[in-house]
Amino acid sequence: MAFSERDHLENISEFQLKELFRNHKFDSDLRTVSGRKVEISQIGEPNSDAGPDFNHSIVKVDGITMRGDIELHRKNSDWYGHAHNSDRNYNGVILHLVVRSDDDRLCLTESGRRVETIELSKFLSSDSMDFLAATNSGEKIFSLRCANETYKMAFKDKMDYLESLGEKRFMHKVNKLEERLKDIVDENRPVVFEAKQKYFRDFSELLIEHKTYEKSELQDDGYWDQLLYESVCEGLGYSKNTAAFRKLCRNVSLSFLLENSGRSKKTVEAILFGAANLLPMDKSGFDDESIGYCEELDKTWQGIKRKYKREYVDKSEWLFFKLRPQNFPTLRIAGASCFLTNEKRKFSAKDLDQIAAGRDGNEILSHWREVLIVPAEGFWSRHYVFGTPSTTSVRMLIGASRAQEIIVNVILPLTYLRGKLFEAAQMQEKSLEIYRNHAPMADNNITLLVKEHLFGGDNVFDSVLAQQGAIHLYRSFCSERRCERCRIGKTILKKTAT
Repeated sequence: MAFSERDHLENISEFQLKELFRNHKFDSDLRTVSGRKVEISQIGEPNSDAGPDFNHSIVKVDGITMRGDIELHRKNSDWYGHAHNSDRNYNGVILHLVVRSDDDRLCLTESGRRVETIELSKFLSSDSMDFLAATNSGEKIFSLRCANETYKMAFKDKMDYLESLGEKRFMHKVNKLEERLKDIVDENRPVVFEAKQKYFRDFSELLIEHKTYEKSELQDDGYWDQLLYESVCEGLGYSKNTAAFRKLCRNVSLSFLLENSGRSKKTVEAILFGAANLLPMDKSGFDDESIGYCEELDKTWQGIKRKYKREYVDKSEWLFFKLRPQNFPTLRIAGASCFLTNEKRKFSAKDLDQIAAGRDGNEILSHWREVLIVPAEGFWSRHYVFGTPSTTSVRMLIGASRAQEIIVNVILPLTYLRGKLFEAAQMQEKSLEIYRNHAPMADNNITLLVKEHLFGGDNVFDSVLAQQGAIHLYRSFCSERRCERCRIGKTILKKTAT
């Protein structure tokens, strides 16, 4: 039966929405807001990186088969609010699912093609609501199906497999960075006219445009600095604010920041907070220091604002709820303003070339830790947010653990990519060597689960390689129940069957 929309659907998290869709917890008789009949033949593969939520999906719209991507949002206007209409990464979207439709505009891709939208709240049942109630708003952790059988596979074989997955995860990050670098090149190419992409009835017929890139373009320092800036700032967002940081840094380019700030830390802060929509308008109830600081930032931003022609981040896109204060986006933006303007440790992609010089791995890691770790000072040593002083002193804007994660997930893959495109094999080898031998980071729920189920809880990860492999194992196989495609799952299932 159809479910009439309830108030608490407004607060559904993106994770809950994806789980609802992934588990088919909705009526099968679906229709778009324009009245077209939709059959979902294959939901596709969940995408945990940038881009549409599900890839390689198959749907039928009024009997016409389409193959492509599916994007989910809480409301229809998010398509434009998140700038998907100007992002070529969303040109393959064939279906847009939303909790509610709040915008009469057609959902158009960057190529000019219309995407059909389903208002999912009209197709939810009481079972759907029970499922939502039982689904946490964060990443749900599933038990491994093979948990009680993993003893049947040798320790070394399991560890070898995790390490191979760790390298696979590393190369996946390298490839995603290369894709983004080429996007940055494209965005800076002069365009006189771009024809609208022809819309094919069957996405299997869709022609793929193969672009060529000159060596000089892919080695341009400005493009690399923008890629480094975007990637590091995304890493400051953790999982909850990654998308908002991505949007902020792609719109407020590094060149705009530096050209309009004179490398002044407070001016960079003003620009980032202004474009992020985090400068408070109403300061009633604020402490005196916050009022003075906000007025100073706002005055600076108003002098630069007229030059800013790009999109703003909606304030609602920034998440503070259930975050430790140390991870608040306000602190992270203040921290980014510090390392972007540090005169002693200049933030530059050229620093990645140190690895080519054959320096000691520990020395290289120490250098990047010094670049990224930012102690709190001034206003931000006494506040986590504008308006309310902290009851205790704030020690760090960016701490050692966050810096370590950025080094593993951004700096080392970027260095490998730089070696690949600059034809510097030594850079590739050195970055991969440091990654393989890097000490493990702090465990999260996923790595703890994998250690418990594969190794009885023993602290077996002596490098980040196996630890990253555990994350890849869980997200690519375990959580999707793809045991038949997992080396551990196949081995155990085969032994169990015999």
